[in-house]
Amino acid sequence: MPDVRDSFKNVAANYSKSTFHTSSVLLQEVIDLARPKPGDLVLDVATGTGNTAFALAPHVRRVIGLDLTREMLNEARRLAAERNVNNTDWVIGDAEHLPFQDETFDIYVVRAAPHHFHDIDRFLAEAHRVLKPDRDASFVDCAPPLPARDVLHEVEMRRDPSHVLSLTVDEWMARLERAGFQVEMAQARELDWNYEEWMHNMAVAPELAAELAHVIDASSGEARTQLHPEWRDGKLWHAYWHALIRAHKPGR
Repeated sequence: MPDVRDSFKNVAANYSKSTFHTSSVLLQEVIDLARPKPGDLVLDVATGTGNTAFALAPHVRRVIGLDLTREMLNEARRLAAERNVNNTDWVIGDAEHLPFQDETFDIYVVRAAPHHFHDIDRFLAEAHRVLKPDRDASFVDCAPPLPARDVLHEVEMRRDPSHVLSLTVDEWMARLERAGFQVEMAQARELDWNYEEWMHNMAVAPELAAELAHVIDASSGEARTQLHPEWRDGKLWHAYWHALIRAHKPGR
């Protein structure tokens, strides 16, 4: 079973510069989903280099950024010091086994990470457990429609062996409701995706990147219609989707 730490420990700095991960427009999506309040204590799961934590920090009392990969958290700490962000803490931990007591957090957030988690139901049970009653969790993750997912799954697995599966929005809703959440909002947002940067983030070798570009470019039928690959100035662009979900933990 590939270890997510092995995939990310050597590319941490890339994720502090990645267009998707650092985009102020896309980070605003998280703020809009989470609806933070000044007194809130936030848990940002799989924080990586802290992009989401930094976006939320000005709006809340404190953010705890949790990640499995020490190198990612070291980069987050460096950035926090560089930016003089003083209301963040960085904790090594696993989304499926959170090191926190029940009903600790006002807001739970996870972004661009659940497709790496092996036990989705366990991860969602943990999210539900640590969230206070009558508060919300926000989930943002890749969520391609079928059959585009079948094409992207091959690419994802070969780009990054720690990838497990991207859920569709309908699959997300079913899992969340099973975990005890009430889904308040769930939609798929399509982006025009820069394939070259996507490969660069994981330092994919040029030969493999070219081979995986062919997988997308050679897609057919409905998958090709959904992905609509296009070459611009010798670079591949294609569709990519994320689920934007807000789920409520009912009060007692």
